[in-house]
Amino acid sequence: MAGKKEKMRERLIGLSDPEYKEFNDRILNAPSVKTLGIRVPVLRKLAKETAKEMQKEDGWLYEMTRTKGEGIYQEEHMLFGMVAGYRKASREERVQYLDAWVPGICSWADCDCCVSTFGWMEEHPDFWFSYLQKWVTSNREFEVRFGVISMMDYFLKDLYIDRVLKIYEEIGQKEYYVRMGIAWSLATAYLKYPDKIIDLLKGHRMDVWTHNKAIQKCRESRRVSAEDKAMLQKLKRKQEE
Repeated sequence: MAGKKEKMRERLIGLSDPEYKEFNDRILNAPSVKTLGIRVPVLRKLAKETAKEMQKEDGWLYEMTRTKGEGIYQEEHMLFGMVAGYRKASREERVQYLDAWVPGICSWADCDCCVSTFGWMEEHPDFWFSYLQKWVTSNREFEVRFGVISMMDYFLKDLYIDRVLKIYEEIGQKEYYVRMGIAWSLATAYLKYPDKIIDLLKGHRMDVWTHNKAIQKCRESRRVSAEDKAMLQKLKRKQEE
């Protein structure tokens, strides 16, 4: 198991791009996170290959989330998350993957790029919506963001939208990447459910920062009309409220 893990690390190091690493580290804004600088499409390709090659009983990839000493590279953790997304597995196995992966999320990119591969949540939506509850009630920033982004990607639908918005309202975490994730989700929901989001904004149901950031995200979208952007601008609140 250790041999496979070390070979994969060598392979990942070989895929690193110094110029991209410099750019990516700037937008990642996480100085404590170790990165190699691997472009996401390259990492996705490797994850798909790895997911196809792995034996059912082959759990070596789990070891990447338990690396001690010098620590784990973000791309190693992302590889695990993407393999969990691409690999054929039972619902129970997917729960095991996520339970191992989510606590180790180290950045917004680690979270969001991997969540985008979890399309199987749409196959058993009630089960996965219930599963996400334990993460949105966590006291750890990126565990909560995982729940928020998963709901944004897979549950902004008629059957779930009211529950999702209620959950966003009740999240007590004030960390930057939680609130930014909620603001992004509200702006995404606006495209399909503008009346619900306007009611939420008019009701001041979010903290001022998240409220205003959601409006900013809506106004940055090319899919929102100029008239709506002007209307939304009038709903901004003063920060000292």
